[in-house]
Amino acid sequence: MLKFNAHLGFQFNDLPFLQRIEAAAAAGFKAVEFPSPYEFEASQLAAHLTQYSLPLIQFAAPAGVTKGIAALQGKEEEFRAGLALAARYAKVLGCSNVHVMSGITAQVSAAPSYMSNLEYAVKYFEDQGLRPLIEVISPKEIPGYYMSDFSKALRVLEAFPSIGLILDLYHAQLLTGDAANVLDQFYDRTVHVQIADCPGRHEPGTGIFNFAELFATLEHRGYTGWIGCEYRPSSTTVASLGWLKSQNT
Repeated sequence: MLKFNAHLGFQFNDLPFLQRIEAAAAAGFKAVEFPSPYEFEASQLAAHLTQYSLPLIQFAAPAGVTKGIAALQGKEEEFRAGLALAARYAKVLGCSNVHVMSGITAQVSAAPSYMSNLEYAVKYFEDQGLRPLIEVISPKEIPGYYMSDFSKALRVLEAFPSIGLILDLYHAQLLTGDAANVLDQFYDRTVHVQIADCPGRHEPGTGIFNFAELFATLEHRGYTGWIGCEYRPSSTTVASLGWLKSQNT
């Protein structure tokens, strides 16, 4: 059976953040993800997650206003300090997957900085027992984001075998028009899947995606990871979960 986790950056966001953890558990989720835990002490977050028996699936290294700094020239010291902070949080929160966001940049020669920073992240996280992740994000959602096409992702994954892919099927559909094909191409390197219907980025059933087919593909291929519900509920989060209840029956 497929496993779905709440994304607390998108769901239950009418509540203060710590209350979203309780709300996710009450809604039946068995795990959560959220990009930036740094507003809270790691021990405080860990206590809340433990209280409601919700493991944290993945979070991001400090990203700042540029949605990451891995591809930004001249930010090497800040990048490395962010990795150290992320590693400290990862250990307290019991989460081994850390998203290394590329960031927004207009620099035409960002590739060398990005690859050099990733090389450092791979070695540093390996020593910490952690796994770096990347994600391809459509510029329609984050204009100027460097890691914005799957050809770049392929080069990174070929260069660094230990890096895992967050495959957001919504972004894949926006970028290629064929998320199913992207899933087939990148399945072997995918460690986490995220979903939202397209267009609109709302819950499944509000757009053009054939989620029954996509979920069947994941089950057929034996996918054992989590599927993050990174969508904007079209009304309230709880009201948007009808599709999920049908998956669990």
